[in-house]
Amino acid sequence: MPLILNMSKIDNALEGFTIPPRPDMLQQVQNEVEKAEPDLKSISQYINQDIGIAGFTLKVVNSPLFSLPRKISTIEHACMFLGLNRLIKLVNSIVLRFTLSAGNEEIFTEKLWNSSMKIGNASLILSQHFDLGKDFSDDCYTAGLFHNAGMALIFSQSSEYPKLLRQAYIESAIIGEFEEEKFETSHEVLGFLIAQSWGLNTEISNVIAYHHSPNIMLATGEASEKQMFAILKLAEHMTNATEILTGVNPDNEWERFSTQILDVLNLEDFNLLDLGEVLFEAGIDNIYHM
Repeated sequence: MPLILNMSKIDNALEGFTIPPRPDMLQQVQNEVEKAEPDLKSISQYINQDIGIAGFTLKVVNSPLFSLPRKISTIEHACMFLGLNRLIKLVNSIVLRFTLSAGNEEIFTEKLWNSSMKIGNASLILSQHFDLGKDFSDDCYTAGLFHNAGMALIFSQSSEYPKLLRQAYIESAIIGEFEEEKFETSHEVLGFLIAQSWGLNTEISNVIAYHHSPNIMLATGEASEKQMFAILKLAEHMTNATEILTGVNPDNEWERFSTQILDVLNLEDFNLLDLGEVLFEAGIDNIYHM
């Protein structure tokens, strides 16, 4: 019997959906804010390394409060738009909102955000290495950071989700179809809705919506979406994201579609050793260079 999610609760959750920031990162941001002369660049760098604070910031800056003609997808742009004074007020509100709940994170949630941070950083380094432009590289980072956010919504209603997700990978199932069967929705769909509610751009939102659907993305996606998707999947593979999150190895999705994914980036299998070195030099452990 499907463990059907209550979509009215999902709708309500999307309205106020935020991810608790890590206490240590929140403290670092607060320490910078409390300096006699806080530095906007330092604050934005801290924010960009925490999924919770980053998501909250994007949601605020893209809210009807500012009525922007074009949505902002990167933390750097969001912080520049807000300016130091408004950014300090925002950080203080985040501190107030989450201080009481600090330290209550579930093991699965911790794994989820650890893997997402690693994938986001790897996506950024890879896109920079391919010289795809600063804005596109920033968008690749954002896609990597938030692509699995929908998992948090499923987990909030079903504590069985980590076990079922592991089962899906063991069975080499198509993840979206497996989740649809169990919950009548998927973390891709929910991730897309989160991306829309946070004001992320169309490319990022579409990649999140189809990041477990290579056959669809590679056949119908725009060229830039295919490129962002390919970087995301390469980052997942190289950082061993599936094993980090579920303990399952190998990633059968990569094994089925790796040739097509690498073709998008004009890569061959032997190039991955060099890319492993690039990631390692940037401080990112990966399966090609530990």
